[in-house]
Amino acid sequence: MTRVTPDDVRRTRFGHAPFGHHGYHPARVDAFCARIADTMLGRDHLTIADIRLIEFDAPPPDHRGYDIDQVDDFLDQVCMELEYLRQGSSAGRAHDPLTPDDVLRIQFSAPPYGLPGYHAKEVGAFLDRLAATLAHHGPSGLTPEDVRDITFHLAPEGVPAYHREEVDAFLDLVVHQLENSEARRC
Repeated sequence: MTRVTPDDVRRTRFGHAPFGHHGYHPARVDAFCARIADTMLGRDHLTIADIRLIEFDAPPPDHRGYDIDQVDDFLDQVCMELEYLRQGSSAGRAHDPLTPDDVLRIQFSAPPYGLPGYHAKEVGAFLDRLAATLAHHGPSGLTPEDVRDITFHLAPEGVPAYHREEVDAFLDLVVHQLENSEARRC
């Protein structure tokens, strides 16, 4: 993964949405990227869930917005960088994929007070299987479809649980990486 700095986040610009598609409102995306950069510098406090759940307005009439896929891919990359920063390290490994060690070190937040979260044991078992897949690339490993189809039960009250949006954002990143790995092998 390429390291993403706060300056990179502030300077990032995206291509226009294809003709016939509205895309995201450029000023709203740019303002949100500024908030992400401030979060990376400790001046704001966006969570991975905040980034995953953001919804941008359509551009003004007769204007093409930013390409939705480009923005979403960039936000996925930023989520991973924020996870590294939260762990006290920086991704800083140019073009390195997610490793088994990365998977085993990831720590998700507890769900917000009063909201249910994914059962921590189920998520942990999935992370173990993902780490094995990344380590061995065997035929019994996880595929992008497996990750898309994974479902976790909501933890009963008092049982360890993880923030659903953080886990879902991580799953999106995993799907993206597994798809890229498959494409490179073909």
